[in-house]
Amino acid sequence: MSKALNALIEILFFFYRPIFYLLVIIDTTILGIITITLSFFDPTGNTIHYIGVFWSRLNLFLSGVRVRVHNREYIKKDQPYIVMMNHQSHYDVWAAIGYIPLQLRWVMKMELRRIPIFGLGCERMGHIYIDRGDSHQARESLKAAGEKIRNGASVVFFPEGTRSLDGKLLPFKKGGFVIAIESRVPILPITGLGSRAILPKGSMAVRPGTIDLIIHPPIEVTGYTQENKEELMERVRAVIQSKLVS
Repeated sequence: MSKALNALIEILFFFYRPIFYLLVIIDTTILGIITITLSFFDPTGNTIHYIGVFWSRLNLFLSGVRVRVHNREYIKKDQPYIVMMNHQSHYDVWAAIGYIPLQLRWVMKMELRRIPIFGLGCERMGHIYIDRGDSHQARESLKAAGEKIRNGASVVFFPEGTRSLDGKLLPFKKGGFVIAIESRVPILPITGLGSRAILPKGSMAVRPGTIDLIIHPPIEVTGYTQENKEELMERVRAVIQSKLVS
């Protein structure tokens, strides 16, 4: 792409961004109300999950972002997973919900629960809030994640715990690995590429682009215990790292 075309796109998006954010607020409010209403007829969240899929794809489209999913064949139908993915941008969430063909439930920070309509909508959809400052509540949230898995849903963790500023992997947190070992559910590693260029941490300047989601072969947790979970953490980290652009 030429420098002139890049400059033109940057100018157009400068004027379009306020419109985009307004559209996101509108569609999130409308779809959130629909989700909350329909959730009373769908206690599992499996049907209203597809409202989340539509919401994600709609907002990706509105921001000029396309998603390419590689190696879908590694995902087995009706098999729940602990999904582990690197985290570079808020767009990772939309990309995964919109295009990973699983019933996904997220472990989300408690602060998001306070957002009107959105917070309650996510809760009614079956996503799980965790208060990192309250160890007892955090343990209860992880137990809830285990229950979701036993009911057939896949639970997503960003093991870094926050978005990376420079795209390099941050240290992994243990929570998702504890749940994987306890539930005996395979881990599905995913490497996400491209989202940081679209919306880096600390910025509101959305740009169009492409996100690649590279699905890796599932990692069985048989043979791992809470005593040697660090070995499992290093194994998953190495797999995700293998496709990151240095």
